[in-house]
Amino acid sequence: MSHDEPDGYDGEVTVTADGAEPLAAHAALAARFDPLAGRVVWNGRLATALPLHASVVIRTTHASARAVTTERDHWGNTRVTGVGRPPFPVELLDARTEP
Repeated sequence: MSHDEPDGYDGEVTVTADGAEPLAAHAALAARFDPLAGRVVWNGRLATALPLHASVVIRTTHASARAVTTERDHWGNTRVTGVGRPPFPVELLDARTEP
């Protein structure tokens, strides 16, 4: 993954918000390395309405990760932001080094 080309995920996820019952939703998520912060940041959209500024766990078939809901768009989708390993493969984090 280069600094300019984000890795991403577009598919179904399971979302759990603040201990509520898990719900299924479609997600469009992207991750990139932030050189100023020195870590991977990721964000995207969930096709469901969730409480704002809530901590959520997003689970894909690859992994799960914690995020925070940040805003809702005009279509009722919820934007999320996470830091660190996202719930989908990221080339930069998953690349193997040769011995």
